[in-house]
Amino acid sequence: MEIDLLFTLIRKEDWKAFSESGIFEPDSLEEQGYIQCFLGSQIQEAANSFFSKENDLLLIVIDPLRLQVPIKHEKEGDQTYPNVYGSFSIDAIIDRIVLRKGKKGDFSVKVKHFD
Repeated sequence: MEIDLLFTLIRKEDWKAFSESGIFEPDSLEEQGYIQCFLGSQIQEAANSFFSKENDLLLIVIDPLRLQVPIKHEKEGDQTYPNVYGSFSIDAIIDRIVLRKGKKGDFSVKVKHFD
């Protein structure tokens, strides 16, 4: 069974609260009832659509096998997103990558899948 990594985006300055508490619980969980996550192929579009006014973001890389909360793949428009329904320990986060806008004023992200 193949399990893909999950990705989500947060403002860079929001990370401090999560690292201090040990729990990943972004505002979107309270506002929407879930943490919207993305597959590798969806990150660039999501960053430029949902965070167009931000200059610096953190790309949060999540190991879904470490999550103790439900993941539901839900269709929104023409995309299907893996939404995480609940807060989780930051132990499920395997990397944090700083994203900055390029010279053209947008985020450029390429995620490749290797077997």
